[in-house]
Amino acid sequence: MNPAASVSTAPAYLWFDAEFSSLELEEAELLQVALMATDAQLKRLAPPEKDVVLFIKREDDRGISPWVKENIPHIVRGCLGSSALTLSDAEVRLCRYIDQVVGPIQTQASDRPLIAGNSVHNDWFLLRKYFPGVLRRAHYRLMDVSSFKTQWTDFYGGTLPPKDDPEFIRRHFPEATLREDMAEHDAYYDIQASVAELAYYRNKLGRV
Repeated sequence: MNPAASVSTAPAYLWFDAEFSSLELEEAELLQVALMATDAQLKRLAPPEKDVVLFIKREDDRGISPWVKENIPHIVRGCLGSSALTLSDAEVRLCRYIDQVVGPIQTQASDRPLIAGNSVHNDWFLLRKYFPGVLRRAHYRLMDVSSFKTQWTDFYGGTLPPKDDPEFIRRHFPEATLREDMAEHDAYYDIQASVAELAYYRNKLGRV
């Protein structure tokens, strides 16, 4: 049977990633979020200019971990910049994107799009904490690329794909939009890398 012909469990994948102030999730505050929708075949449901990439407004950098300040300082600068949004305004933008691209909230949770990404349970936790309106629009399942990663490396002995290589992302997700200054630990880069990574595992596991 051709997997591409199978019926999807949801009408769309909502690729979501968040950069946050600390790995202690109970204390973590959002710094940056990104959202992009694809269908089950990993094709965009809207052009790149519709993608949501937001910095969350902060008054200062207190409470942000030293690792974040040292390794992704542009995220901190974005949170302190004039274009950063409050949490409430950010939630409105995210929910509006879902409603416009995927459609209004479905009565049956099984008909709603899946939140997708890497280690996406962390992002789900932060969505529940900060953006409950997004979860009201989402499926009860998660599409976690990390599960495929674990099976590919631990069970099949495969090597990890080079997600830090933009060319890898473009090869496996041709609809990617990457700027020269983007890299891992940028939320928008990471959601596109996750799509490419899932496509990579689908291709590899389809040959096993």
